Amino acid sequence: MDSNSPISASIISYRNDPNDDTIYYMIQVKNKTSDIWQLEKRFSQFEDLAKKLKVLFGEQLPTLPKKKYITFLVGKTPEDIEKRKVGLDEFIQNLASRPEVVASEPLKQFLEIEKNAKEIIVNPPKQIFEFKGFLHGIRDFIINSDQGLMFVITSDCSVLNRLDAYLTNMKAPWESEKGDQALIPVGCVECWQQQESGEFQRLWVKMYNSQAITCYWDAVASILLVGLDSGSINYLYVPEKEGFKKFTESMEIEQHTDRIMGLYYDNKRKYLHSISKDRKYRVLNLRKGELVADIEPDQYELTCLLGSEERKKTFVGDRHGEIFIYDIEKKRPKLVIKIPTNQLFIRGFFIDNQRNYLFSISHENGVILIIDIQLPGREQYSKEVAQLNGKSKSREIGWSSKRGEIYVGNIDGTVTIWDARKSQQLYVLKAHDSDITKLQWLDADQTLLTAAKDKVIKVWSMPQYWRDPKIVEKEQEQEQLQVKQLNTEMYQKKAQQQFDQKFQDDDDDDMAIWHKDQQRHSDTKYEDIVELK
Repeated sequence: MDSNSPISASIISYRNDPNDDTIYYMIQVKNKTSDIWQLEKRFSQFEDLAKKLKVLFGEQLPTLPKKKYITFLVGKTPEDIEKRKVGLDEFIQNLASRPEVVASEPLKQFLEIEKNAKEIIVNPPKQIFEFKGFLHGIRDFIINSDQGLMFVITSDCSVLNRLDAYLTNMKAPWESEKGDQALIPVGCVECWQQQESGEFQRLWVKMYNSQAITCYWDAVASILLVGLDSGSINYLYVPEKEGFKKFTESMEIEQHTDRIMGLYYDNKRKYLHSISKDRKYRVLNLRKGELVADIEPDQYELTCLLGSEERKKTFVGDRHGEIFIYDIEKKRPKLVIKIPTNQLFIRGFFIDNQRNYLFSISHENGVILIIDIQLPGREQYSKEVAQLNGKSKSREIGWSSKRGEIYVGNIDGTVTIWDARKSQQLYVLKAHDSDITKLQWLDADQTLLTAAKDKVIKVWSMPQYWRDPKIVEKEQEQEQLQVKQLNTEMYQKKAQQQFDQKFQDDDDDDMAIWHKDQQRHSDTKYEDIVELK
C-alpha cells in the first residue's frame, strides 16, 4: 500500500458466470486499519470508470488492457483471460495508490468506499456562490476585499463571432468616427461593488472593439488598466470619492503591436509596465507620456508579467520557458538574472514572500515550477528547487501560504489541488465546463474563486481538513505498528539465518576435522593417526 493512499486494491480472482457468459473479476480492497472488502466487476464497468476518470485526470491515467484480447470473451483461452486479469490488476492498483484518484467520486462509487470505509472519504470543496450574467467568457478578474470591488474582463470566445464583429465595427473611409464605444462588443470590463447585504452589484460596463485579455487594478491610485488583443492598453481612472460608480478618465495607449499578456503599474513613478506577444517588454512614463524602456528579452513571445513593489522587481516569462527577473528601482529595468526552466510556455506567476518562493506553471506540459528567489535584494541567486508534474494545457496557478496548497486551473475546466509540502495531488475539482482562465485565493475567507470561458465565476469553500485528523492519526499508528512488526519479523528472520549459518559452519568444521588426518600428542612429537575405516 502506498504510504500516502488510504487504501490498496488488487484483482485476486475471476469467475465465468454461465448464465450470461460474462467474466467477473474479484477486487479486494484494504484500508490502513486492516478493513477488507471484496466486490465483483465486469470489464465494461472498468471501461466506464476509465471514461469518468478521464474527465478529471485527462491523460494522467494508467491504460486498460489492450482491446485486441478483451473485446470478446466467448471462446477465449484461459491464457487470454489471465492476461486481461493481470492488466486490470495493474490498472486498479495504480488508481488505488493515488490519493487524488481515491478521493474522486467515480472511484469512490466503483469501489463502494462510502459503504465499506466511509471514514477514509476526503472532504470535497463546496461551492458557496457563483456570479452569472456576464456578456462573454471570462478572461480575467480581480477582487479587492478591502474595497469591496470586483473587476471582470470578458471576451467573445467564438472565432466566428469575433470575425463578424470586427467586420461590422470596421469603418469605411467615408464613414465618420462614432466614438470609441464598440458597435458589436468583442470584449468588455465590468465593475462590481459589494453591498451591505454582502451581494455584489454591477456599477458600470466599458465595451471594446477588441478582445479584452487582462487587467491590473492599483487600489492606491484608483487606476484600472485593461490590456487588449490589439496591443492597446485602456487606462481608466475610477475615483473612490465617486464611490467607484464611474470612471472619470479614459485613455487608450497604443503600447504594442500584438496581444497584451501582462500589466503592472508603479504608482510612485507613474510607470506603466507591459508585455506582449510582440516579444516586447515596455515601460511608459504616464506623467510625461514618454517610453522609458523598450526591451526584447529574447526572440520568443512574452507570456506573463508579475510586479513586486516590496522587492522592486518584475518577473517576466516567455513561450520558450525562460524567466527573467528585472530590477525596476531605477528608470530603466535592469536584468538581474535569466532562469532557464527547460519547460515551454510559462503561464502565471505567484510569489510567497514569507518563503521567498516563486510559483509558475508550464502551459505546454503542466509542470509546476517552484523557484527559490532568495531574500529581497538577492534575486540574482535565484534557482529552481522543485518541479511537480501536472496536467498538460494548464492555464492558471494560485497559492495558499497558510494551507501550503497550490491550485492549478486547467483547460478542461478542472482545478488540481496540490499539497506542496508532500509534493502530491490532494484533489481534482471539476469546477467549470470550459477552460479555467483565472484563479484567486482569498486567505482571509479560506475561499478559492475560479473563472472560466463558460461566463461564470464560482466561489469555493475549502475544507478545514481534507480528512478526519483522528482517522489519519489512527492510520499512522497502525502503520507504525505494522512497520514495528515487520522490523521484528525481519530481525527474527535474520537472527535465525545467522544461527542456521553458524550451525552449518560448525557442521562443516566437524566434517573437516573428521576427514582430516588426525594427530595425537606424544611427548614432543606429533604422530599421524590413520583415519578409521
